[in-house]
Amino acid sequence: MDKLQLRETILKQIERPYIPEREFPACMFGVAADSREVQTQALQLAIDTISREGGGRLTLPRGTIRTGALELKSGVELHLRHRESVLSFVNENPELHYPVVFSHWEATPCYNYSPLIYACDAYDIAVTGEGTLDGGADSSHWWNWHHQVEDAWSDDKPDLQLEDRRILRRMNVDGVPVKERIFGPGHYLRPNFIQPIRCSRVLLQGFTLINSPMWQLNPVMCRSLSVDGVTLYSHGANNDGCDPESCHGVHICNCRFDTGDDCISLKSGRDRDGRLASMPCEDVLIENNEFADGHGGIALGSEMSGGIRRVLAVNNRFSSPSLTYALRLKTNARRGGRVEDIMLADSVMDHVHGAAVHGTMLYEDGRNGSDLPVFHNITIENIIAHGGDYGIFLEAFDEVPVTGLTLRNIRIDGVTRPMRSMNWKDPVVDDVVINGKCFPRPGGVRILGVPVQGGRVRAQGRTCGGDMDFVYRWQTSADRVSWQQAGEGEDFQVPGTADFIRVTVMDQRGNAETSRVYRVLPQGLSASGWDYEWQRLYCRGMGEGLSAMPADRIITREQLACMLLPLADPALRWEEDGDADCGDALRIAVGNGFLAPENRTWPEGHVPVAQAEGQVPVAQAEGQVPVAYAEGQVPAAYAEGHVPGPQAAGHVPRLMPDGHVTRQEMATVAMQACGVNYRNASSTMPVCADAALVSNNYGTNVARALYFGFMSLEPDGCFKPRRPVTIGEAAGILNRVADFAGI
Repeated sequence: MDKLQLRETILKQIERPYIPEREFPACMFGVAADSREVQTQALQLAIDTISREGGGRLTLPRGTIRTGALELKSGVELHLRHRESVLSFVNENPELHYPVVFSHWEATPCYNYSPLIYACDAYDIAVTGEGTLDGGADSSHWWNWHHQVEDAWSDDKPDLQLEDRRILRRMNVDGVPVKERIFGPGHYLRPNFIQPIRCSRVLLQGFTLINSPMWQLNPVMCRSLSVDGVTLYSHGANNDGCDPESCHGVHICNCRFDTGDDCISLKSGRDRDGRLASMPCEDVLIENNEFADGHGGIALGSEMSGGIRRVLAVNNRFSSPSLTYALRLKTNARRGGRVEDIMLADSVMDHVHGAAVHGTMLYEDGRNGSDLPVFHNITIENIIAHGGDYGIFLEAFDEVPVTGLTLRNIRIDGVTRPMRSMNWKDPVVDDVVINGKCFPRPGGVRILGVPVQGGRVRAQGRTCGGDMDFVYRWQTSADRVSWQQAGEGEDFQVPGTADFIRVTVMDQRGNAETSRVYRVLPQGLSASGWDYEWQRLYCRGMGEGLSAMPADRIITREQLACMLLPLADPALRWEEDGDADCGDALRIAVGNGFLAPENRTWPEGHVPVAQAEGQVPVAQAEGQVPVAYAEGQVPAAYAEGHVPGPQAAGHVPRLMPDGHVTRQEMATVAMQACGVNYRNASSTMPVCADAALVSNNYGTNVARALYFGFMSLEPDGCFKPRRPVTIGEAAGILNRVADFAGI
């Protein structure tokens, strides 16, 4: 089906609500603007009365009206008549103003604080007008219930919402009856702003919405939904803009999004609940919208266990350096879901931070699950984009590759990495140009094995266009400047006189990519174990100066930074004062985000007084945790008795060149340096015997490092997150990272 046919098919399924042309000024029910009183009762009486009398429009005057939760009823339009009309929702004493009702929270049914504007099993309802809906959320109200981890190196902060979120997830997976999933007072699940559930013919039009506690617009299991000309501005954690969940027939047009999370996110239930309901989000038209800040402009998932199908997004504009992705697909093996018949077309991405197109099956829980998702029949065409870590990023599991993918007439420039294509099956890639290079073309060109004079190595390359016959051309050099042709073929015997080698891989169209330069080791040298790992690093330019060191010695942050240099952008440096004892390598590693900008030992600047020359205070002997580290958190530097070097008089070098790196930190180093920026560092825990010991902000990266094979569990099934990493262990991990990154 082409674009025009799909558009017409979707529009035919959408009906605007029928609201009788009768107007009811709010003052008829005793509602007064600019009053200090909370007028929930009067407003709700007005809504109930208008609905009983057959429906009509409840108009709000100029000025501010304070209220708690409101429930829309059939046939009622809530209308903010003037630009100066403000409906302001109170943020104190939520138990008084937001009664517990049946709702959905992150696509999971439960009983929780009422959404600010709520409806259930209603029809012909609307919120319209030129005025403003103010949810009253700020850093001291609602938003402070949740700490959102964006930076992989974010410190742990109190997250009041986290435990309730985990409980609700477990209730979902275990099949606890919905009537027993009761939250509200004493709990910390923030309410959504506007949430109609199982409603039909819903219109949201014209207004501006600000300061939402949680998701801003979250229609659930609705039919015939129109969102037209709405401005959504709210930058709190998880402040998604518009999240239609398991809705049928949706039209989102002429809106402006500036959000703290995804701008539009299509959903269809989560995990067991979503699969049992089996209600896809389908027949969705998204057109003529503007997208500013946000994580994803148009996102599909991550709560999509019921599937998403027949989505057309056309004539949209994405423009903000703080917009991470324009089109975003996200799911995992726990949530599953089938995404199919998706088209993004005729759109401009003036500036994005992450990627024009980003899709992954490794969001949060990743491969930890048995419900594999599906990406099928996805078309992206007629796109102009600029900026970002990637042009196109789309990855799937081996068992369920992306099928029916079409990329056509795409121009992207100014990106760091053109493309990540993992498990695409028979894609159509036509007239795609990224950073001036035509795709498909060879990528990930590297040399396998250790180059030794007289020994044999092998070349490897891949392409996004399916299986291709490549031509391999080898070159040698004595000085890295003058290069000589030395042979062709996938396998290559290194000449006895070569000091450096490289390989160029060419496809049938003449597109070519060349590997980095590899050092060649002296003839006759062979190695195994630690020596072999070091030699592989050395040949890649990553292991200088480490050959004489015992493999079981704990690696320092400075030493690790030196190994990471070939993976880094040298222009990105840490420039803070007070780090004269730190070398360039460490500054570059921190500037690239490979290592934390400071040792994590003393949160918020707290430093115990007497720790000169490795002294351990008595109060911390035998595993005792000081008071300053609440909730049982043990800083890395105290794990297994290790205390970093000189710290007299409370002095702590910010970059800690002599400090060690724990295994959970090393997992994050690996994921930050592997060339694939997953950005999100959530609270997902890996599957291992000691998962409870992994810090929240490292959990997802530990799980991913295990999935990609960068790291592995100990024989006892434990990860040992707080154990310091040795030089030999780091060498093996970074070799696998370099393999993954095509180094």
